[in-house]
Amino acid sequence: MKGLLSIIAFACLSACTNVCHVQGRIEGGEKDLQVVVLRDLQNFQYDTIVKANLHDGNFEFDLPEEYYGEAYEMQFGDLPGRALFFAERGTVRVEGHVDSIFFSRASGTRGNDEWRMYRKTEQEIIQQRDKEMFGPEVRALEGELKVAEQKRILKKFGEKMFRYQEELIGDGNSLAALYVFWKRFLAMDADEIDSLLKQFGPELSNHRYYLAMKNRADVLRRVAPGAIAPLFTAITLEGDSLSLADLRGKYVILDFWASWCMPCRAETEHVKELYDRYHDRGLDVFSVSSDKDERAWRQAIEQDGMVWNQGILLGKNKKHVYELYGVVGIPAIWVIDPEGKIIAKNLRGEKLKDFCARLFD
Repeated sequence: MKGLLSIIAFACLSACTNVCHVQGRIEGGEKDLQVVVLRDLQNFQYDTIVKANLHDGNFEFDLPEEYYGEAYEMQFGDLPGRALFFAERGTVRVEGHVDSIFFSRASGTRGNDEWRMYRKTEQEIIQQRDKEMFGPEVRALEGELKVAEQKRILKKFGEKMFRYQEELIGDGNSLAALYVFWKRFLAMDADEIDSLLKQFGPELSNHRYYLAMKNRADVLRRVAPGAIAPLFTAITLEGDSLSLADLRGKYVILDFWASWCMPCRAETEHVKELYDRYHDRGLDVFSVSSDKDERAWRQAIEQDGMVWNQGILLGKNKKHVYELYGVVGIPAIWVIDPEGKIIAKNLRGEKLKDFCARLFD
């Protein structure tokens, strides 16, 4: 009988460790609330994958196997902040307080334990940075000296944080490390992404986070200087279609913008100056808007005196073109030569003026 009970107990233990069981307690959460588990799709988009209940501060649920190996956020009713955990086989324990949901702690599996240590170290580095940033030595400075010193401190601790993040990669199988870089890879260039991905092992090479980063690097190479600019079309002010191919034979400033984007409107001043100076010598401009409000788009063009080629991306074409060029923020500017080859990107203001001056002067 004892032997049979031992076999049953062992089987139960094996089964329990073969699922992702999430349980926890939120102190101060006496009232019943719905717990919603969200999957981050980036760009502030989330999928709801599981719903549970918070009762007397406690909750628990199992995650389907299809969701293992990723990070998820838990929303507790309408309470501010979300608790993050990694879905891995085993029991994940999440503990927090209603007044600070964001700082809830998850433990019990490798990913969650590493994430907890990461958040602890991150807070320590931030505290060290702020101590220097707002310390008496910096407060005693004025004007440009103070700004320069603050920039130096930010750079120093930014580099310190990045070194720690790379150390977190460890044996190359750290899900927490992969998640950390996935959350910030849109700010990296192709070489930075490639360098990071080489540090992860084959077990993670088919992971959603890994593949998204790899795809981003591929896109950035596709629209880097030296590559042929991908072709697309946009709708003109007159309702016709204008293709980037129609502008072959001239140097082209390709400018992604929108009427509601103040930095874009400010950049228009520089583009207008360049158009006026060099249009007769072979420079053209193609300003491509992502506006949803066509009336606002037309008004901005008139107000800003944008007398060059205008296009607007409508419907699915916006998503297609933005993915084609890897646009994640505007203004986004490319310079293309008469043969359609990209010769510069991410130049704005005086840097864009200097580049065009070297082309035409």
